[in-house]
Amino acid sequence: MNLKELAENLGLDEDEYIELLKLFFESGGSDLEKLEAAINEGDAEKAHGASHSLKGSSGSLGLEKLFELAKSIDDKDRQGILDGLDEMVKELRREYELFLSTVEKYTAE
Repeated sequence: MNLKELAENLGLDEDEYIELLKLFFESGGSDLEKLEAAINEGDAEKAHGASHSLKGSSGSLGLEKLFELAKSIDDKDRQGILDGLDEMVKELRREYELFLSTVEKYTAE
């Protein structure tokens, strides 16, 4: 993953982009927890709010894999469909954690 390239695609310098990513990890982590809780509770409306937020923020930052996963979840929970979302959310969580780890390693260098 090339953070410099992602930043340039948004017209930002790398440091600005990294600051936005830090904000994303704060809000995205919270949204992901809300999404997981809503699915466990069977609350499609709450799940939709969280998945929609994740979809928007990841899309705005050019994080295609996270965006696509959040969009797929958002498309289902918007319709009130929660069946099958457990595995989709687990995949989203894995990708989120992987990306977080990658960024942490990148910024530690």
